[in-house]
Formats: sequence, structure tokens, C-alpha cells
Amino acid sequence: EGYQGGITLISDEPHAPYQRPPLSKEYLAGKCGADWLWYRPADFYKRQNVRLVLGRRAVSIDRNARIVALEDGETVSYESLVLATGCAPRRLPVPGADLPGVCYLRTLADASALRERLRIAKRVVVVGGGFIGLEVAAVLRTQCKHVTVIEAQDRVLPRVVGPIVSQFAHEVHAAHEVQIATGVGVTAIRQNGESLEVVCGERGLYPADVIIVGVGVIPEIALASAAGLTIDNGVSVDEFCRTNDPNIYAIGDCASHPNPIYGRRVRFETVQNAVEQGRAVARTLSGEPTEYAQAAWVWSDQYQYRFQMVGHNDNADETIMRGDPAKGSFAVFYFANGVFIGMNGVNRPAEFAACRRILNRRMPLSAAQAADPTFDLVAYAPLRKRMEFDRPWTQVKRAVSA
Repeated sequence: EGYQGGITLISDEPHAPYQRPPLSKEYLAGKCGADWLWYRPADFYKRQNVRLVLGRRAVSIDRNARIVALEDGETVSYESLVLATGCAPRRLPVPGADLPGVCYLRTLADASALRERLRIAKRVVVVGGGFIGLEVAAVLRTQCKHVTVIEAQDRVLPRVVGPIVSQFAHEVHAAHEVQIATGVGVTAIRQNGESLEVVCGERGLYPADVIIVGVGVIPEIALASAAGLTIDNGVSVDEFCRTNDPNIYAIGDCASHPNPIYGRRVRFETVQNAVEQGRAVARTLSGEPTEYAQAAWVWSDQYQYRFQMVGHNDNADETIMRGDPAKGSFAVFYFANGVFIGMNGVNRPAEFAACRRILNRRMPLSAAQAADPTFDLVAYAPLRKRMEFDRPWTQVKRAVSA
């Protein structure tokens, strides 16, 4: 945005900024190395006057002095501070969850360690049937591992998609010989010789060489809370991503913001949200105050299918479907009191992109229009801004870098 001052980026990870989504897909599958993950080449940061402080955790914020203290005693002063601390994996609260071979997937270090363990593993149990769990399961099946997915809810992807798409995902994985156990809670993990066992009470035992846990995340708010910033399901910010301290902002997974599209305060755990909030705050800090108000969207690649979701289906009272699940290409539209609130798509990229624009522009869309196969959603909501990308962020980033 033309900002000329210095920028300091502090991270407790030893790596320069990298993409997390490929960790559960291309990187875990061994299709790319770590060099494919970097957002920018190393010399980019020097050229842009960005100082990288890597491998050191920020431990406190002195709001009066505008100083961030690091764990090694160094202090960094600021005019404006942006908290982008993200989330930490939710730990499985059962006996044996700390045994070797019980893995989580959040960082590059996690993914690299897991890749090594998987080289000799034959049986893998995935605890959690969300996107991370199912993406990992898809990768492991391409490597001919025996995979079991255990989900405590009564269906996979319970938080992000409706029952129709959930059932489709279940059938896709079953067709690839993934064993899926829903409505099953893990009560313990125990060692059995060289292997592990996942204990599920009366539902039995599941043997494994490696156990991968993906049961959600918890926002990293300790730094903000200790500094006296307001916490409300994350670091509470206003429409400009500004905290109760006018010099401190928060973005991404750790931040909850008021969203007029949803009519309530929300916290999104998506790449899109982190990227777009970052853009909004960059403009604000560069002298162009920019409100953030977008519908959350997310994608997931599993086998030959791309699942794409925008908006939500929390209180939907009407559901419309286009396309045919049997043909592997369909979309489900959700309405509440006649208002379009969200869409789940499988291999429907053009309609998905159109629905993003409809929600973000707050354009009307009726159930009758969604149900009419002759109604052209793309023509109804054409791409009109350079920033309104129709591609996932990974692809956009690659194209921009190239």
C-alpha cells in the first residue's frame, strides 16, 4: 500500500512466513518440499524494509510504553502493533494423549515430523472428521495406508457443511476404503507393544502405528489477555480490526469481529479471513481506513473433489440443490427466513465464486432463483474488482509471485 516505514515481524517459529494449507495436502503427500511453501523469497523482506525476528516468542506487551518484550529479553518498540497469533491445536483430553506417535498438524515442524513417522506406518487412526482429518485421510489412502477416521459427532464435517455434503464426503471416503466411525468418543490411548490403541469405550479398540488428532483449535489470546485487551471468543476488535487499544490491531484466527453479513460477532478460522483482514489493516495503517466485512469461505481438496463453502448454514430453514451428487458436481444453497445465507459446493467453482460476491455485496438471491437451473448466477454477480479473486489463495499467491 506504499507504506515507507519499517516493519518488524515476530514469530516463535524459526521459518520465514509460509502457507499452512498445503501442510495437510501437497506437503504431507511428499509432492512438494518446504521451499514451495514460502510466501516470498528471502530477499523480499530486506528490500521491503521488513525485519524478521524468528524463533523467538513475544511474552508481554507494555501498552503505555508501546513495547513488546521477547523471551530472550530483547524489546521491540512500536507505533502500531498487529496481533496475528492464530490458533493452537486443541489437545485430546484423554489418558495417553501424550504418547509418542500421537501427532497434531498445525506447523511446518508438525508436518515434517509426521511425514517421517508415516514412512513406515501402515495403520493410521485420524481422530476428528473435520477438514484437516479428511484431507489427511485422502492423502494417506493415496499412499495405501489403512485409515480409520473417528468423529465424535454423528456425521463428518459437522461444523462447516450441511447434511447433504456431509453424506457425500462420507461416501467418497468410504469408496476409497477409509473406515469412518461417527458418534464415537475417544476415552483413552494406550501402548500395545510397538503399536498404539485408540480406546473408544464400548465402541471398541482401533489399533494404529500413528494417531493424528484434528479436533479443532483454540485462539492464541494469552499475550492479548495479559496486556488487558478485551477478549470475546478471541481478541475482540471493531470493524477496522482495532482492539480496545487504538494502537493495537488483531487479525486472523485469533480475532473476533462484528460482521454485518452475519449480524453478530464472529471469529473465522480460514486462510481467506486472515489474508483479507491483513489487507484491510494494511490499508488502514497506510492512511486509508478500511472496514472488514466479508463472508467466510474455505476450500478443501480431497481426491478428485474440491469442496468449497461460503457463508454458513447454522439456522437454515430451506435448502436448495443444483447439480447431481451422483455425478460428483453439485451445490447446496441455504436460506433462513427467505434470506440467502450460504452455499456448499462440490466441483462448482464458478457458482461458488458468484455466491461469494452475492454475499459480500449483500445482493438479494431468492430460493426460486437458486432452484432455477436456467438462472445464471455468474452473470448475476460478475467479477468487477481486481481483488475479487475466483481462485483459492494458494493459486492466487503463486500467480502473483510469478
